Amino acid sequence: MSQPWFNAETGALLLDEYVAQRPSFRKVMEDSVVTDEEVTEQAHRVLSLLRKLEGMLSTEARSVATDALCELAVLYALERQHHISIPR
Repeated sequence: MSQPWFNAETGALLLDEYVAQRPSFRKVMEDSVVTDEEVTEQAHRVLSLLRKLEGMLSTEARSVATDALCELAVLYALERQHHISIPR
């Protein structure tokens, strides 16, 4: 059974919950230190999955997935910048 993307009650995206469960995340976070090598490995993992997904999608689904991935990347970039800009 496929996992839902959204909380049925709140409508919130469930990515944070799924991230916390991912073996790749848990392994890296065991020591609370993220190395350059771990980031590179994760980047390769993501690229491999995106290449696999790209080959499975119709033209229309690929267009929507591209928009969603780009807007998600924008959201994460904005959140990082917002976090950096907060006076401490």
